[in-house]
Amino acid sequence: MRTFFTIALTLLAITTFAQQTVNAKDIIKKINSGEDVAYKNIAIEGYLDLTDLSNRRRTESSFDFFGKGNDTYESSVEGSLTFINCTFTDDVIAYYHEERNNDTFVAHFEGDVVFQNCTFKRKSEFKYSEFRENADFNGSVFNREANFKYAEFSDAPNFSDARFRDDANFKYAEFPQGASFQSTTFMQLANFKYTKFRTPLNIKNIQFRGEEDFKYTKVDGQSFSSYLLENR
Repeated sequence: MRTFFTIALTLLAITTFAQQTVNAKDIIKKINSGEDVAYKNIAIEGYLDLTDLSNRRRTESSFDFFGKGNDTYESSVEGSLTFINCTFTDDVIAYYHEERNNDTFVAHFEGDVVFQNCTFKRKSEFKYSEFRENADFNGSVFNREANFKYAEFSDAPNFSDARFRDDANFKYAEFPQGASFQSTTFMQLANFKYTKFRTPLNIKNIQFRGEEDFKYTKVDGQSFSSYLLENR
C-alpha cells in the first residue's frame, strides 16, 4: 500500500511539474484557432512570435532603390491574452524586421492584453503594435530592452510597478486615453521622445535611475517637462 501511494505521489509531482511549462508554439496554436489565451504561474519556453499568425496579410508593398521588397505584413491576435505571474524565457515578438528582404512584420491586438507580474527574460518587441482594448503590464519585469516605439494604445494602459532593467523605448508611442506609470522603475534609458499623452496620466512615485529623454513629449498638447515637475 505504501508503494502504491509513493508511486501516486511521484506521478502527481511529475504531472504538476509538467504543467508549469508551456511551449510557445502551443500558445500560437490557440491564437490561430481563435481561442482566448489564459495562463497563470507557468513558464513559456521558446520564441513567442505573434507576427506569423494564420491571418497574416500584406498591407503595404513597395520597392526601395535597390529593388528590395520593403513590404509590411500584419497579423492580428483576435482573442484576449492573459498571463499572470508567468515567465517568458525567450523573446516575445510582436514586431520583426527582416534585413534580407527589407520586409516588416507586425502584430496587433484586438482583445485585452494582460501581462501581470510577468518576467520577460529576453527582448519584448511591440513596435508599431496597436492595442485596441485594455493593455495591462502591471508589476512586470523587463530584463532586456522593451520596445514600444510607435505603439498605439486605444485604452489607458497600466504599467504600474513595472521594472525596466534595460532600455525602455516608448518613442513616438501614443496614449490618447491616458496611462499609468505609478511606481514604475526605469533602470536604464527611458525614451519617451515625441510621445503623445492625454490625461489622466499617473506618474506618482515614478523612478528614473538611468537616462531619460522627454524631448518633444506632449501631454494634452503641452510640454511634458512642466507636467512632470508638477505631478512627479
